[in-house]
Amino acid sequence: MEKYIDNQAMQQARKHWDSIAHPLHGLGAMEDIVVQIAGITGNPEVNLAKKSVLIFCGDNGISETKVSQSDSTVTAMVADELAEGKSSVNKMAAVAGASVKCIDVGIKDETHSDKIIDRKVVHGTKNFLKEPALTVDQAKKSIEAGTHEVKETDADIIAVGEMGIADTTCASIITASLLNLTADQVTGRGAGLDNDGFLFKKSVIESQIHHGEEPLELLARIGGTEIGAMTGAFIGGALYHKPTVADGAVSLTAALLAERLCPGVKDTIIASNSGREKMSGVIIEELGLKPVIHADISLGEGTGAVMLFPLLDQTLAVYNGAHSFDGMKLEPYKRLN
Repeated sequence: MEKYIDNQAMQQARKHWDSIAHPLHGLGAMEDIVVQIAGITGNPEVNLAKKSVLIFCGDNGISETKVSQSDSTVTAMVADELAEGKSSVNKMAAVAGASVKCIDVGIKDETHSDKIIDRKVVHGTKNFLKEPALTVDQAKKSIEAGTHEVKETDADIIAVGEMGIADTTCASIITASLLNLTADQVTGRGAGLDNDGFLFKKSVIESQIHHGEEPLELLARIGGTEIGAMTGAFIGGALYHKPTVADGAVSLTAALLAERLCPGVKDTIIASNSGREKMSGVIIEELGLKPVIHADISLGEGTGAVMLFPLLDQTLAVYNGAHSFDGMKLEPYKRLN
């Protein structure tokens, strides 16, 4: 297993936290995230001044069935809104001082904004009920697109999100197949389904779960390109020592795929929120992640990940600027275990 974390930098970060005039581990999990970031970057002097949100967009052939309320036209419409700074994540990112990039890896319908970054692999995936969603080569290209975006950014921290109608269906199948779960354990209502729609979605998921399938072949069979690109983004975060923040269920599924393709990547992924979809919890447990936001979020677009940014800024205000025990001529707290 390749080592992506600098343990010495983490030890130095913990030592610095303990030197600050506050109860030991007083900021709890937020302190742990700062220590993790020190390990990812290899630098205990943590600076997150430049923040970026990468939103990967793609369409899934299964959306031609009733697994979702919406069809593929919505993906193109929302991508235009994202690129033009009009969507939910744009407003939240502006508050957090983060830039937003909208990346087309597989949108089916025509888009109009010239600000969309073109990394298109396909014009929508195939309907996996009829044939594989992608070829293995296309699946690889979608992963490479995400890794490339991380390599090219100068951001200090990256929120990883998506937009793609029906991608919770794809994510549910991938999660269940990788973790030996049933459709009951992973199926949620996505953006909103009535009981008939929910039962149909669950039947589709149940029919496509193949336990023991290799991760790359599974991604190719089910899709989508946005999941592949997020997988690549998480791998890129590990390779290029950039902290990546997972959003909700679909983003977490990509994190799981990334870990299965490149063991050890999970150590460089920060979980933002626990999410509403059933599969979120099982992935979080499998990867040993510790989300700090528990707010029943299911908006997508990387919004949950962006919510973590202001919390990190506040935490770093203490880490980088608070009084030390030495400076106040106080006896430091001692760890008793």
